[in-house]
Amino acid sequence: MSAKVDQFCDMLRDRLNSIEGGLEAAKVNLKSRSEEAEKVVRGKLDEVRSKLHTQKERVEQTRAKLKVSAQQKIAETKEAVSQWKAKHDTQKLQARAERAEAYAADAIAYSLATLDETEEAILEAVVARMDADAAYGGTVTR
Repeated sequence: MSAKVDQFCDMLRDRLNSIEGGLEAAKVNLKSRSEEAEKVVRGKLDEVRSKLHTQKERVEQTRAKLKVSAQQKIAETKEAVSQWKAKHDTQKLQARAERAEAYAADAIAYSLATLDETEEAILEAVVARMDADAAYGGTVTR
């Protein structure tokens, strides 16, 4: 009976060693995937920052145009527009319509730039969380 027990123990030891090897391989695989994911996120953050840097001047110009347009809107009172309509002053009405269309286009461009800034903020938060988790050995309780 001792031989059967020894054989069973050997088989059990082999299976446990096999399972342990599989677990170690899985840990290495997960760690490498985690490192790859971190590289991808950090790379994306660098891309977004670069994009924002190149857009910065254009965004500032758009912001200035929006401010000027808002001031023009205030200057154009409802009464003035009503008078233009009554007098059929198509030149002023056309100019107003073109300004309104330009304002809408600038507002869209500004909104898109704001979305890029939002993406940067999200990626910075993800990277910050990765750094915090790495400081605790990857196990953080929240």
